[in-house]
Amino acid sequence: MTPSSYPTFGARAVAFAIDSALLAIIHFFVFFLTTGRLFNDLVHIEDVVDLSFASGYLVLFFASFVFLHMVYYISLHSWTGQTIGKMIMGIRVVSTGRELIPPAVAFLRWAGYILSLFPLAAGFLWTAVDKDHCAWHDRLAQTRVVSAEMT
Repeated sequence: MTPSSYPTFGARAVAFAIDSALLAIIHFFVFFLTTGRLFNDLVHIEDVVDLSFASGYLVLFFASFVFLHMVYYISLHSWTGQTIGKMIMGIRVVSTGRELIPPAVAFLRWAGYILSLFPLAAGFLWTAVDKDHCAWHDRLAQTRVVSAEMT
């Protein structure tokens, strides 16, 4: 496959933005509806102002978001090679052999998101200058993002 046939940084960024917005909306409503009902019955207002309760609630909020993010990306990348954002943008994640990736590779790729995020999202931005438009997490997991039509 020639480097020009890989999706651009822009296509990948739009797909990521769509997925991020979708996950944020789902997480916000599910988390607050679930915890709101649960805490309404279990927690009194004086507990809410307690710093340990508030910090624990924030930890639970962020941990549940990371878990949702992990399940979403690993599941969809290993089942179909596409998240909803990638479906809309017409791109797909495949192995270097152009096959769907197994869950273990999808997990490695997702874990690589953390490396790509720090410092300053350099690993994601790398796709703009890489000859194959690969991010750091693609190199780590030996995956490629390609046009869905070409698979």
